[in-house]
Amino acid sequence: MLRLMIFLAFFLQVMPSKATTVPRGIGNENRIKIINYKPNTVFRFVGHYTYQSIIEFGLDEEIDTISMGTPTPWQIVPAGNRIFLKPVEDDATTNMTVITNKRMYFFEMHAEDATDIDDDNLSFVVKFVYPDDGIYSSFAVNSSNSGASQAIRTLSSYHGPDLTHPELYNFNYKISGKRSDIEPLQIFDDGEFTYFKFRNINAEIPAIFLVDSDNREGIINYRIAGKYVVVERVAAKFTLRHGKSTICVFNESYNSIDY
Repeated sequence: MLRLMIFLAFFLQVMPSKATTVPRGIGNENRIKIINYKPNTVFRFVGHYTYQSIIEFGLDEEIDTISMGTPTPWQIVPAGNRIFLKPVEDDATTNMTVITNKRMYFFEMHAEDATDIDDDNLSFVVKFVYPDDGIYSSFAVNSSNSGASQAIRTLSSYHGPDLTHPELYNFNYKISGKRSDIEPLQIFDDGEFTYFKFRNINAEIPAIFLVDSDNREGIINYRIAGKYVVVERVAAKFTLRHGKSTICVFNESYNSIDY
């Protein structure tokens, strides 16, 4: 009995009083991180001064409410199922609650300096994965090499095109307008998403507008997937604008393909 009491006293002393769930990198690129969603969990997020990050929720989620204990040290911009955020003041430690149309998330927020842009502690994006979204099992911790390879393949296919099968894509696009830096090098779609490749993905990306049948423009959101800007729509025409530059993009196969 005495040994049991000593063990319990030691266990309670060393056991952490609080636990948070932290993101982890995938493959060789630790700046792209994932985090497994669990309800009633506090997620730890560390931002880095002078660098912006994205927290990405499920594709079927829309952000309803963001509440922070001390919001002024953070620059927060919600967009669809994503939050763009960056620490902008010292002593940025606080908490954040995010409520979407499906879930509630609790965050412990911290900020620190990065050594440089190659720092593996940086988070360019922190993406939540879920038990029921079909890719959770591939991201789960797996000690085998085959499991790790599968996770990387799944992440690549989820975030970007697999051009080893070009026959699966429509490349029949034309560009009109005065040549400029915003002219895409490559455009194609997979019947669901449209992919734009620009000369410098790290430079300022032009605003992308969808043009409807009445020639009305509506700005649309996009995400970055490797070397591509991904618009989660397929359309007959897009307009790209940046400063005084304007480029029109035409999907020549739009009327001949059943989208």
